Parts: sequence; C-alpha cells; structure tokens
Amino acid sequence: MQGSRKARAKIGLVAIVAGLSLVTAACADDGGSGGDSSSGKKLVYFMAPNTTPTRYIQQDGPDFEKAIKALDPDVEVKFVNGGGDSATQLSQANAAIAAGAKALVVVAADPNTSAGLLQAAATAKVPVIGYENPPLNGPLYAQVIFDPYKVGIQQAEYFKSQVEAGAFGSGSVDLARQYGNKGDVYTTEMLKGQDEVLKPLIDDGTLNVVCEDYIKDWAPDNAQKAAEQCLTKTQGKIDAFLGFYDGNASGIIAALKGKNADIPVYGGQNPELTGLQYLLTGDQQDTVLKAFSVEAEAAAKIALAAMKGEDPPSDLVKDEVNNGTDDIPTAKLDTTLIHLEDGKDPGEIVQQAVDLGIFTWEQICDGGPAASTPTCKAKVG
Repeated sequence: MQGSRKARAKIGLVAIVAGLSLVTAACADDGGSGGDSSSGKKLVYFMAPNTTPTRYIQQDGPDFEKAIKALDPDVEVKFVNGGGDSATQLSQANAAIAAGAKALVVVAADPNTSAGLLQAAATAKVPVIGYENPPLNGPLYAQVIFDPYKVGIQQAEYFKSQVEAGAFGSGSVDLARQYGNKGDVYTTEMLKGQDEVLKPLIDDGTLNVVCEDYIKDWAPDNAQKAAEQCLTKTQGKIDAFLGFYDGNASGIIAALKGKNADIPVYGGQNPELTGLQYLLTGDQQDTVLKAFSVEAEAAAKIALAAMKGEDPPSDLVKDEVNNGTDDIPTAKLDTTLIHLEDGKDPGEIVQQAVDLGIFTWEQICDGGPAASTPTCKAKVG
C-alpha cells in the first residue's frame, strides 16, 4: 500500500458555514407572521447534527436549499447546527417552531436522545422529516435515507471477496471491526447487513474478530483511539480493519501511521474528502458513494408535501422503517461501492465520486494527503 502524508484537506468549513447563514438556538419569534419569514416566505428548517460528517454543512444543506428554491421559491430555508448535542438541537427546534417553521428536516445530533424534539414538534403540529440519521422514538412525517442495510451488505461482500481471493494469505484472517454510534438506526442496520455476509465466515473460523468497537458520535478521533487500543491489545497482529464510514477509516489510518503499521483499511462510506484522498494514496481500499444532491432533492419534495398537508410522495416514499415508536414512511436511496483494483489507476475509481458531484478534483487535491499523487498532479497540476 502506498504511504500518505499527515495532512488534512483544507475544507474551508468556516466560510461555508457562514455562507449558509446558520441560525442559532436563540432564533427570535417572527412577530406572529403565521409561519412566514420577514420576507413573507414560509419557513422550513434544515437541522444539521454537527460538523462531523462535514457533508451536512458542505453539501446536503446547500443542495436542499437549491432544490427547495427550484420547486417553490416562496419557501425560505434556514439552517441550524446542533453541535452534536440533543439538548441544543431540541432548543433549536423550539426556536424554529416559535419562529413559525412549517416543517423541520432533521439529522439527529444523537438519535437515541431525540424523542423530546419529536414530541415538541408533534405538540406544535409541525411535521418532521428525518434525514439520513433520523431521530428515534417519536412521530415522524417521513424520512429519507441511503439504505444502511444495503450499505452494510455492500461493504461486507467486497471484504468477503478479498478474503476469498487470498488477499490476506492462508489461514484465519484476524479482523478488527469498528461500528458507528451505538443505537443509531444507521449503525444497527449497517451491522445487520455486514453480519448477514460475514457471520458465516466468523462461525466457520475463516474470520477471527480480534476487536469490536462502537465509535461514539462517529468521530474520527474516537476511531483513532479505538484503533490504537486494538493495536496495543493485539500487539499489531491484525490482518485488516473493517469500518463503517470514511471517518472510521481516517481515524484508523491515523493510528496506523502513528505506529508505522501497514494494515489495509476497508469499510468506507458516506464519502468524506479524506476517504477519496486515501483511495488515491492507497491507504483506504473502498468507499460507498452517496449522491448527496439526490437525497437533498428527495427531502425537499417530501418537506413541501408535508407543508401542504399532503401524503408523502409515493414515487419516493415506498418503504417503512420502525423508529422505536411507529413504522415511518421511508424513502430508501441507492448507493454505489467503489474500490481499488490492481493495475487500475485509482483516479478512474475516484472519478465516479466527482461525476456524482460529491467533490471536485480541486477539493480532493487541495493540500490534502493526495496532493502529491500522480492523479492530483495530472488533474489540477
């Protein structure tokens, strides 16, 4: 595997957040406008959970606003960021309701403690649309997700193919596994998908799971700590790491570099800049692509239907997922796994993410670990 440099991509997060005009939990009442903003437009709030993953600030939020404007220019989108705290997010929801919000699109800061937000919105008769990592244990109008069960299957099937191809040599494969935030729908469903594929290999001894860790808040620094502890516990005798998300992978890779350990890392998804960069350097083996703009547009259509008092659009919302209280109408979107291939330019693989509009080559190659790779030199000079 090709080595990488310890450098983070320059994301420009502060400028992006400012550009989105994020409002805080101290939103003032709109003066009795009956759900209209000061400009006379109806309000819908996009509630991001935190800044990790970065996608909700950089991609999903702006894409949602763009889709709303295209569908109904009389609707105004406002943004808040929960900072990873359910109490903050509940306060923001109450402020949004007081400001006259007609709908809330919510990525839960912590799904396990989000019932209060859902109850507050239900009491105020404001519909909530769950987004990607939706709130739990309360009423939802509908939700839109990239099917986490399918993502887990995709990751595990690729890893299984590597085991069967002899990528780790003969004998039992010592595997370290990292999951997401314990209790999240995404974690539960992804694990279900991975285990459907991998459990037979575990049961017959093909795979020997040497470490298993849930990663609080999906945070890369927590993933790094867990990986470091696993390396210490096993004295570095690990054939592969399998994660749930590009943030897992970046934390694991940081731990490996700190120990000068050469162990392949699998199980990326929800692509971050780091994930695509580490594909180019060879430090990460795969990731699952999600067209964020497709999810944002679906959420916009669902939110507008909710604001009009209509049923969720049947062309999008075709499934149901239980959130601990009820079966929630759910739009499940497709995903695509990409992975490194021997003899193939990794730039051709990452190009699929660029084609989906997830990131540009300029973003991928700007000062990050892949900046000096042949691909980046060819793409941006």
